This record gives sequence, structure tokens and C-alpha cells, in this order.
Amino acid sequence: MTPNRFRFAPAFLVAGFFCSQCGNSGGDSNPSGASGRGGSSMVGSGGAGASSGSGGAGASSGSGGTTSGGGNGGAGVGGSTSTEGGVMTGGAGGTAGGGTTGGSGGRVTTDAAADATVVDATKPADATTPNDTSTATDAPTVPDGTNPGTTDAGNGADGADNPTGFAAIPGMGLNTTTGGRGGTRVTVTTFAELSSYLDSDDTLIMLVQGAIDLGGSMVPMRSNKTLVGLAGARLVNGGIEMNRRQNIIIRNLTFADGTDDTLKINQNTHHVWVDHCDFSNAPDGLFDITRQSSYITISWNHFHNHSKTMLIGHGDDATDDTGYLKTTIHHNWFDGTEQRHPRVRFGEVHVFNNYFLSNALYGVASTMEADVVVEGNYFEGVAYPTYVGYDASGPGDLVERNNVYDNSGTPQTRGTAFDPSAAYPYVVDDPAPLRPVIRTKTGVGVIDPMKAAQ
Repeated sequence: MTPNRFRFAPAFLVAGFFCSQCGNSGGDSNPSGASGRGGSSMVGSGGAGASSGSGGAGASSGSGGTTSGGGNGGAGVGGSTSTEGGVMTGGAGGTAGGGTTGGSGGRVTTDAAADATVVDATKPADATTPNDTSTATDAPTVPDGTNPGTTDAGNGADGADNPTGFAAIPGMGLNTTTGGRGGTRVTVTTFAELSSYLDSDDTLIMLVQGAIDLGGSMVPMRSNKTLVGLAGARLVNGGIEMNRRQNIIIRNLTFADGTDDTLKINQNTHHVWVDHCDFSNAPDGLFDITRQSSYITISWNHFHNHSKTMLIGHGDDATDDTGYLKTTIHHNWFDGTEQRHPRVRFGEVHVFNNYFLSNALYGVASTMEADVVVEGNYFEGVAYPTYVGYDASGPGDLVERNNVYDNSGTPQTRGTAFDPSAAYPYVVDDPAPLRPVIRTKTGVGVIDPMKAAQ
């Protein structure tokens, strides 16, 4: 490992004091100094069809699910490493339960003239967690025929049925993220209603109407919930937190003027999708992911009017976070926020197709042997786009590729990080024309809340 060398920025760029262990107070400093750039690889062939009700990923002649669910065949994956890529046949439908639809062929293309690169990959095997304390009431039902591993060519700009990235794939005993799908739909207009439904063990789809004052509290949210804001919905003067929960979706909501964090994912919480929300103004972090939480996707959100935006990994001594904190961050707008977009310790984080605008301290920081891949992003007016190591935290691995650095500095890189395409399929948009798309499609008021509440 190449030791990290630190060079601090001028004092006027550094706000507050530092907490090198917790990372939760004060502003971050500005070390620099680059190290070697890592490479990447592409998965070549598809996996066999799964044996669950929702058909698995098809190989060249793979089959879909064969149990009583009889789901549809999964999409074909992989392809050759040639310039044109390879096309493979999707799996057949499940046989015992009547599924009949074959999956589509997978394709990998590296054509430089194309506006997007489609990366298809097999899903990893389910991970087990010995200290996962989720109860039986936390287990969701995945509807037959769903295939969360397929890509969305628009990356969900106007709304998607399923997340892209880590929230979509199996891990920690759960197949994917469905939130309150299949549960009761309710409308909430008061703090009492909201807190009661959030703390319920029922599978629920909650529609938030109007502005709700959270009374300065961090409101606990239980498993198997979808929380969607109707037009103008706001949660103010507080935030939401999740401890040892799973299978949660939050969309089209404004979080503002928090009293701690506005959103906190903590203590082994997994499979969370946060999409098309607006975050601003809190005394600490806007969005924290800590303590062995994992399988999280953060997409199409607008972050603004804040300094410490997103912390992934709570302390330099939290080595038990290794192998967790798997997070996908795509198509978000970090709009004038100063730092932590994100700052990562130990975790495995994929940052793609985001827009970084005038971030005074830095863009992304990989520390404490984290694995971070930064690709297809647009950095505008960011003097320090990426760091390896930060303040008193040691360096992590960071790979950057195909980013635009408009009036921005040189990124720091280190090591080889990991290959996101080995974990899940995704689409990388051409970053050059990304700015107007991000400006108009992030945040609230873009997606149809009633469709999102299905």
C-alpha cells in the first residue's frame, strides 16, 4: 500500500473543528496528493436461472424459476469482451408454476459512440449475517414475476418500479427491496399518524400529505414500508432513523431543517431505496449510513444548503463494518454542499452519474480501506473531486473512470477498489450532457407519487 500524504488547504476553506473518530462534528480538512489509478473488469457470462418464483438471470441457455411460483425468465447477461459485445439468450419461464415468459438477451457494448454503457452481471450469492437481529415480522413477500436485476434504460429519471444497484440484489437474507408493496395504503397528515404508522409492524404504503413538524425528534421507522410524499409534502424539524430494519422505500419527500440528521440508516439495517427526495439544512449530517448497514441505493435526490452531506461508516475503529455498507449512489445533485458526497470508511460504494457543483471542501473521500468506484460523474467547480484518506483517517481504495472535470482539480486515486458489474447490472449515462438532466429530474415533483405508491 502506498502511504497517503496529506496537504491541507488554506484555512478559509476549513470550517469548524474535527472529530477524526466519529466524523460527526465540525468541518473536514483538505489533504491532497495522488496515488496510482486502478483498473476494472467486465463479467463475461451469465449465471444459471434461479430456483425462486421470480426467474433468475438467464445464461446462454439458462432456465427461469422452477418452484411453485413459476416466475418469468431473467434477462440474459454477460457477453464477449469484443468491441461490439455479445448477445446471449434469456432464461426460459418457470415450469412448475406456469411461468412462460422467456428472458431477454443480455448485451455488453463498449462502443464509444453510444450515449450509455450497459453493464450486465450475475448476482452474487446471498450473504449471511450472524448478528442480523431482524424478526420474522420483518420478512417481506416478493411478488411472483419480479426481476429486480434488470436495468432501466432511463435510470429511473421519471420514476422506476425497482431500484438499480445494491438495493436490488440479494444479501443478508433478503432478495431485493420492495418496501410496502402488497400492503395497506394509508394517507398521513399529522405527526401522530406518521409516527404511529412508521412504528407499526404492518406492511404499509404511506402517502404523506402537507408539511409535518417532527417536533425535534428522530422518528423510528420499521421494516416493510414505503413512504411517498404527495405534492408539497415536507418533513421538517427532525428526521427519520432506522435501526435493525429492512426493506424500506422513501420517495418524493422533502426533508428540511433537521435537529440531528435528516435521515439515518443504522445498526444492520439493509435493503433501503431513497429516490427523488430533497435534503437540506441540519446541524449534523443530512444522510448517514453506519454500523453494518448495507444494500442501499440513493438515486435522483437533490442535496443543498448544507456542509456534511453523507457519511458512510461512523468511525476509524469500526473495523466490523468491513464487508458491509454496500451502497449505490447514482444521479444525485450535490448542489453547493461542502463535503462528504460521500465520505466512506470500510464500505463498498459505487458513485456513478452524479452532478457535483461547487463543493467547497471536496467531492468523494475513500478512507480506512474502503472500496469506492467513481464513474461517469460531472464535477463542476470542485477543486478536490476525490480524496484517498482524509483528516486523521487512513486511505481507502478509489477508482475513477469516465468522469468530467469542468473547472475542477485532479482526482486522487488508489488501488483497484471493486467491480460493480460483478454485483449488479447498471447503465452508465454519458456524463457530458448530464447537467441539464440532473438539474431537471432530481428532487421532488418529478415522479408520479401514486405510481410510486403501487
